[in-house]
Amino acid sequence: MLSPSESLNQPCLDLIDIDSLDSLDSLERPTPTTRLQKMRALGQRIEAVLNRFGGAPEPRVWQTGDRAGNIVWHVYDPTSNRSATFASEAEVRIWLEERYRQ
Repeated sequence: MLSPSESLNQPCLDLIDIDSLDSLDSLERPTPTTRLQKMRALGQRIEAVLNRFGGAPEPRVWQTGDRAGNIVWHVYDPTSNRSATFASEAEVRIWLEERYRQ
């Protein structure tokens, strides 16, 4: 058995399993697409938990921009699991009003 001072001087190479070095390739950074997919999946799980315990889920509305710089409106209704994309806020309002008429 080695003394503590001798064990500190020992190289740590014997702790590395040579067969596991091939699996180090899987430790590469995730691609932006993979990261986005994981974030969306996490968001969906969180939303499902909140909807289950938080009462009636409200529709979600958000906007993004396309490559030309135009605003694109997105809506999602978790109650009906419907979603839509619109070019104007007025179209979003009409879609939301129709939700309550059904």
